[in-house]
Amino acid sequence: MEPLFTASPSFPPPPPPQHSRKGLWIGLIIGAIVVCLCCITVVVVTFSNRQNIPILSSFFPSPTPEGLPYNNSDAGISLIYPVTWKYDESGDATSGYMVFFASSADILSDSSNAPKAGAAMIILTNAISTSDLSFPVDASSMGSVVDYMASVYFSNISGGQNLHNFTLSGLPAASGVYSMTDSNGTLSSAYIVTVLRNDEIILLFGVCPETEWAQNQPSFDSIINSAKIVIP
Repeated sequence: MEPLFTASPSFPPPPPPQHSRKGLWIGLIIGAIVVCLCCITVVVVTFSNRQNIPILSSFFPSPTPEGLPYNNSDAGISLIYPVTWKYDESGDATSGYMVFFASSADILSDSSNAPKAGAAMIILTNAISTSDLSFPVDASSMGSVVDYMASVYFSNISGGQNLHNFTLSGLPAASGVYSMTDSNGTLSSAYIVTVLRNDEIILLFGVCPETEWAQNQPSFDSIINSAKIVIP
């Protein structure tokens, strides 16, 4: 009798599935690129630190500052001035300080004349005492102090616009805008600000060509608004 089932011939098992070599090579290439970039970054950082060169600033630029700080604790004045401006200071706590800010080094080197282009602002401490004036000096009379300073301390100055009283660091203050003519007939805008600190009147004087007043007024205002005045 023949068997009911006939045994099938034996065959070897199928080979295991093969992974795509293309995907493997892509992974290896990406890994190699990442390693190279890491090595390059480490080398650049190390070199720039040793050489004190801000090489990475081009890759990671820092925010542009709106201004630079100025602080004179002996004068009791701190403020922020434009990043492109320069400054110089002279004097002492006894005789008073003169701090000269200017939009260029050329203006800074010639403080005797009004700038023909650009702007300057001068701050004087101990400029005048309240006892030097013939009228009482208080918060209500600071506008008169501005007019007094314009007429006594500056020549060829006239007018007087936008005169108003305010407070600066909690101290009585006032400001006004005047026209000034130099010996050559050049017209300048003069921004005069006075601040009362005890018996001392601090003077802030900004000047620029009259034709450039609109573009320089924001710089003057930013300096004044940033100022902190305390008792030294």
